[in-house]
Amino acid sequence: MHSACPASVSPSAAAPLQVVLKRAHDYDTIHAGVEAKITEYASRGYRALGFGLAEGAGAPDAPGTNWQFLGLLPLFDPPRHDTAETIQRCHAQGIGVKMVTGDQQLIGAETARQLGMGANIHKIEVLLQAKAAGSGLVGGHASVGELVEAADGFAEVFPEHKYEIVQMLQDRNHMVGMTGDGVNDAPALKKADVGIAVHGATEAARGAADIVLTEPGLSVIVEAVIGARMIFQRMTTYAKYTVAMTFRICFTFGILTIAYNWYFPTILIVLLAVFNDGAMIALSKDRVTPSPIPNSWRLRNIFLVGIVYGLYLTLSTWVLYHVAAKMTFFEDGLHMFSLNDTDRVLLPFCRNLLGSLGVSNPSAPASSLTAQLGQQYAGVSESALEQCLVEQRYVRGAQLRTLIYCQVSISGQALVFVVRTARHSLTTLAGGLTYVAFFGAQVASTLIAALGFGGYAPPPASVSPCSLCSTSLGSHPTFWPSGQVPIAGTEGRFTASVIGCTYYVLVAWIWSMIWYLALDPIKWLLIWALNEDGVRSRHSWKRMIRMRARHPTKTGEEVHITLGAAAANHLNPMGRASMQRPTAEMLSRASVISVEVGANGVRRVSGTMARRGSLEVASALSGLRNQSLVATNPFGRRSVTRPAGAAGVGPRGAAGGGELGSAAYKRSSLPTTLPSRKP
Repeated sequence: MHSACPASVSPSAAAPLQVVLKRAHDYDTIHAGVEAKITEYASRGYRALGFGLAEGAGAPDAPGTNWQFLGLLPLFDPPRHDTAETIQRCHAQGIGVKMVTGDQQLIGAETARQLGMGANIHKIEVLLQAKAAGSGLVGGHASVGELVEAADGFAEVFPEHKYEIVQMLQDRNHMVGMTGDGVNDAPALKKADVGIAVHGATEAARGAADIVLTEPGLSVIVEAVIGARMIFQRMTTYAKYTVAMTFRICFTFGILTIAYNWYFPTILIVLLAVFNDGAMIALSKDRVTPSPIPNSWRLRNIFLVGIVYGLYLTLSTWVLYHVAAKMTFFEDGLHMFSLNDTDRVLLPFCRNLLGSLGVSNPSAPASSLTAQLGQQYAGVSESALEQCLVEQRYVRGAQLRTLIYCQVSISGQALVFVVRTARHSLTTLAGGLTYVAFFGAQVASTLIAALGFGGYAPPPASVSPCSLCSTSLGSHPTFWPSGQVPIAGTEGRFTASVIGCTYYVLVAWIWSMIWYLALDPIKWLLIWALNEDGVRSRHSWKRMIRMRARHPTKTGEEVHITLGAAAANHLNPMGRASMQRPTAEMLSRASVISVEVGANGVRRVSGTMARRGSLEVASALSGLRNQSLVATNPFGRRSVTRPAGAAGVGPRGAAGGGELGSAAYKRSSLPTTLPSRKP
């Protein structure tokens, strides 16, 4: 602009509009109207550029230079086409979005209205005055922090204010993320918990940020939030499942060992751990639903949930053990072979069994009854009745171990489907690998439980084959060909061997499914009691109501931002569509910008006119300001070709033009019409 300017006519060197206006020789006369006009533009989301012309010899600031204020040019810089949707998605994820802008308050409020952000936009002076005042009510709020927390944004801010806003939100225990692209955003980006440098940001902003976007737009931030919450959900599922299984294993076998002197073999514990590892690995690819509110690690809740699940599953296993080993439900009600190991059941059973073998005196040493029991009992010094009790407890205990193993494996790994979602586990589809891991592990566990390990590990002092080890149904235990049993009175009777429980695996499956049905109600009670995801938080409820009020589809408010995106570059990193051709919707309500035509065609202020004297140039240009207003052109806009002596253009300002029209220069790079809304 400077190179095209003659010595007698100088531009304003791109000074702010207020500077251009205040230099005008008739400032006292026109400033009220100009400020009113720009206020009107700002209320409709337009920025205003001011045009000034310096008359006289020498530099624009030289003594004697006379400044003419020529007019205003409204500019519409719309958000990206996907910004409104991005903000709505942030609200849906429980993320509050605040606008911090250097624009006027009215421009910020109008932009926020278009984006569905809420209209509670404050000037930064409100914040500064509140800080200066100290304690007391601040705009109806108890403190400055509450004012910042409740605001939807701040306008007319400077770089240092952005830093203070971020710090105040952090002092209110908020995790703060901030986007920026300029050098002046670097301190706030560094201060924020998550600083995000947008596409095309300066090196300073990139260096201060935690995340650098490589593509235009902000929608990727929401995708990153959703992805992070899905990862967090998988980690939480893993933590809850691991804690629950750890407590369950410790409680279950600790109680059975201490209370009943009943031992569980190490090999089955190892198999439980191996199969559970498969389920935990599959969780990394599980299909999860991200939390509707921001997540945080609540270790106390994780341990409490794990303990409750562990105790419940321990109870299910203990009840199964008690019913199978201390009651006669399965043999009396379902006519299955007995696993009861109490003297009340075993003493009459052994007497009947010995009687069926021809033993008339069960108290006689087994070594004296080799004719009835077999030569393998020649070394048994204990009575035949005692030897029978030892063999029955050994066999029934070995079969009971596989039953308990199968039930612990099924019920434990099924817990994954409960902790992975807050909804009902049977109505929520898990990931394919999760199902493969579960059913693969349980098929293997069921086969191990049904077939056993053939009596592994065998007792050190033993008798084989056994004569007093038949089941309550009179048959020899299946899948146990060796028939090796411990000798009464030796340490072998405490050996934790494993014999297949055959069809008792069906009992394990049915038992696990029955107890599984109560896990979801327990989960919902825990979610309510611990207020997970803010289900009973009054603050979260109010926030949801506010989100619904702001959502255009919920309120019926029509918010259409249909402008296309421009190609992003280093001068336009956000890909804004300000210079794109207006849409049909915008053109349908645009004011007409007529082009004044004189005898020689389009009015033109040429260099020849400028050389005739600056006063004649000013007179020619000032004629554009006194046009009558008509219905199709309420602002009296005119478009002319750019004069050789280009006028100065000031960026956005804070005042408007009253009865003054806006002067716009016709350039090949600008459209011949500018969109504007109806008043």
